[in-house]
Amino acid sequence: MLSALKVVAIILCVAYVAAIIGIRLYEPRLVYQPGARAVDPPDASLALHERAVSFKAADSTTLSAWIIPAARATPDAPWVLISHGNYGNIGYGGRPQFYAWFRDLGVNLFAYDYRGFGASEGSPSEAGVYADAAAGYRYLTDSLHVPPSRIVLFGHSLGTGVTIELARQVSAAGLIIEDAYTSVADRGQEVFPVLPIRLIASSRFASIDKVGALRLPKLFLHARNDRTIPIEHGRKLFAAASEPKEFVELNAGHADAYTADRVRYYGAIDAFIRRVTASSPVVATVPR
Repeated sequence: MLSALKVVAIILCVAYVAAIIGIRLYEPRLVYQPGARAVDPPDASLALHERAVSFKAADSTTLSAWIIPAARATPDAPWVLISHGNYGNIGYGGRPQFYAWFRDLGVNLFAYDYRGFGASEGSPSEAGVYADAAAGYRYLTDSLHVPPSRIVLFGHSLGTGVTIELARQVSAAGLIIEDAYTSVADRGQEVFPVLPIRLIASSRFASIDKVGALRLPKLFLHARNDRTIPIEHGRKLFAAASEPKEFVELNAGHADAYTADRVRYYGAIDAFIRRVTASSPVVATVPR
């Protein structure tokens, strides 16, 4: 007959294994949270400015995006390719206001939705969202004829890993990443410390293993009060990155730096974009 201690040990082991299986099965819902698929129309801050477009990923998945022209439209205005975080779509929450203030810097924006988000078809995966970012870049270069020297890659939260991977594949004037993690597996291990997340995670987004090879100029933004992705992640990633690079701490939380520390936030971005695109040639017009 089993002792009470052995019974408890067996129950704990079974519960532990069940927790591992549960996390493994539930992982896609933790990493990708599209929320409502309907994309809300832009509020007054963007009304009449944005233009919805669709384009194809390499596997023929149809993706959606907004083109948002610069407030002071000029033929040589730089373009920013935006990869958003893991929740919601391009029209979610404060994102339209974020775009509105961003375009005031005199840059054109291309904000797209990953597969399974907003009006984009398909279901998200690590390989899939990498392909989506590459498709967005190709739309800029092939359909809008924007030269790489006029494109700055931007990623927030989940989008930092997407953007860092994209920067390995394409040419661009610069890279901006906000609230970046070393890897999704690392952050998952911190959230679930008693489970072997680093061993079982299928979504890796291992930016820490990639960022050192990137030679383009890099701007790291991180909120010091970020509880979703602690600033230590950003600092480690910055330390692993090669020059040229810059790190800016923001007095904000995970998703509100563009309002809570607006002057520092947009000031750093503006200075960076002007610097990395200063000598690039004039091309491209924003489609109307």
